[in-house]
Amino acid sequence: MELYEYLLSKGLKRRKSQEEFFKLVIDTIEEGGVKLIEAPTGTGKTFGYLIPIISYGQRAVISTGTKVLQDQLKRDIEFLAGHYRLITGREVNYAVLKGKGNYLCLDRYHKEDLREEEKGNIPELLDTEWDGDLNYALVEDPSRFNVDDDYCTAAYRKKCPYLSSCFYWRKLKQKELKADILIVNHSLLALREFDNTQDRLLVIDEAHELDRYLTLASRGGISLYSLREFIAGISKLYGKTIDVKPEEFFINNFEEAFKKEKREEMVLDTLEPYAEEFGNKVLNPLKKLFKTCLEDFKSELEDLLESRLMLSYELKEYLEETSLVPRELLEKKNASYDEATREEKELMEKAKKLEFLQGRLQRFNYFFRLMGRPSKEWGYTVSRSWSRKLQTFNYKMEAFPIFPRDIVDTKAYKGVILTSATVDAEDIRFTTGIEGRFYRLPHTFSYEGVSFVIEGTNPKRSDWESKLVEAYDRLRGLHEKVIVLMTNREHMGLIEDSPDTLKQGNMGLRELIERFQTEHYRVLVGVDSLWTGVDIPGEKGLLISKLPFEHPKDPITYHRLKYLEETGEDPFEYQRRKAFIRFRQGVGRLVRRDGDKGTIIFCDNRIWRYREFVNFVKELGLKVLYKRPPEGRLAFKNRT
Repeated sequence: MELYEYLLSKGLKRRKSQEEFFKLVIDTIEEGGVKLIEAPTGTGKTFGYLIPIISYGQRAVISTGTKVLQDQLKRDIEFLAGHYRLITGREVNYAVLKGKGNYLCLDRYHKEDLREEEKGNIPELLDTEWDGDLNYALVEDPSRFNVDDDYCTAAYRKKCPYLSSCFYWRKLKQKELKADILIVNHSLLALREFDNTQDRLLVIDEAHELDRYLTLASRGGISLYSLREFIAGISKLYGKTIDVKPEEFFINNFEEAFKKEKREEMVLDTLEPYAEEFGNKVLNPLKKLFKTCLEDFKSELEDLLESRLMLSYELKEYLEETSLVPRELLEKKNASYDEATREEKELMEKAKKLEFLQGRLQRFNYFFRLMGRPSKEWGYTVSRSWSRKLQTFNYKMEAFPIFPRDIVDTKAYKGVILTSATVDAEDIRFTTGIEGRFYRLPHTFSYEGVSFVIEGTNPKRSDWESKLVEAYDRLRGLHEKVIVLMTNREHMGLIEDSPDTLKQGNMGLRELIERFQTEHYRVLVGVDSLWTGVDIPGEKGLLISKLPFEHPKDPITYHRLKYLEETGEDPFEYQRRKAFIRFRQGVGRLVRRDGDKGTIIFCDNRIWRYREFVNFVKELGLKVLYKRPPEGRLAFKNRT
């Protein structure tokens, strides 16, 4: 490959594992099929699939875990595209796609009565080459003016005054049509259908998290916020007196449980006990109100029809494409002029708002049916979070498929590659239904400069917290930079707050990592994505609090374990497999480049119970030190 040889001449290091990756990608391009490739840290897997895709002129969809990782992938493809253009004169056409809700809707933005502080930096961004991505707009509530299916219906879109400059439906769509390479995230992969996929390769990066993202993308729900928004829309449109208080439903049914459990999210075995009350006290009154508004709208339309000999094409065509009024009503009058009159435009604006409310009501109704039809294939949760806009708690009921199988159709693509540093073929098959040939590439980096210290304690012991803090203090004395990986947010409080410490939750992951790398901060503490999505090179200390078994009250985990038990499967095998994947990801945070070194302290001696964890550490070649291994358990020998 000319691009690869050129990069080697410019200093790119030749890696055996990366060249093996090239061959697997080329085989997939030529032969198709599904391949699962475990590519350990140091393989250079991003270049491993991008270089063959670019060199062979392939069209591809590349999916990664998060929007942060999409941005990292964009930087890599820009680097390769620049060199490819230099040596061949040819362009690499690509587009970064995110979900509709990430983009500004100009129509909603200009119609909203916004205070200056609610606009964030959008006015300044509109004067630049901004792509409309609201992740870069400093606004508190982007849901007020993002692209929304219930607002931006197919009928209204044709009449939208901002269609020609629309960030999503015009600019992004044009990029998508031209692009050979589409960069998406796993959530979008679950929700979107892409054109001409038979001609495209599908690459799923960070595949170890695919099942969770597919599950989260497939969930549906009803929140107090969405119900209040619906009620406000009806009231504003027709001034109806609305004696519906959805907050009473949530408070009466869930508030005591939240106080008792001291949790902001709880799992439910079913929503069926709440369905009748929700229908009678909330949904049915809202449906009745909407029906009244719709009848009022039809009366206004009939009055207009009676007062006119003709209609405008603009009004008639718009109403014909909605489901608000029967076609026979519109057929009473012919259209004879193009542009709508002022009165007709006012009627169209009301129709637009009714369409939005109708879409919301259809979603409420769909979820109501889920509430009344419990299934062992679905999981259910209820949560609450403080809303500054509501000035109260925003409650939310949600349902999701427990295992997101058959959401990604691998047969729809030219070929499929799933890759990660910790791909587990059995886990991928079991959770998503995707099967393929498995390949494990060799490790590239040396771990000889890394010590792995196993503390003689575990979270079941009374001394665990003090031992964790002692281990943290030792790492701070040994290394300038320290990363602390916790398994729950409560334990983050064990690490003392200080001016040189950053904790996950106070800011976005992208900003957190950038500040840790570029500013004076010495310590980074976090959970979840910090185990998998952090690339911080150099010497450092890594503190891992305990074996990363998923919390049994995590909604997805709870329902999966319950489902497995009910269907005769072994829930612990699932837990153990997931913990091993997360453990390998966590250990992989230390060595990110050639020459990286440091110390890992692991505060959980239960590791001796699980042979695969022990073998993984041995295979890496880590220098293992330990204190009082349990009698009768497998023990390491010290390595010098």
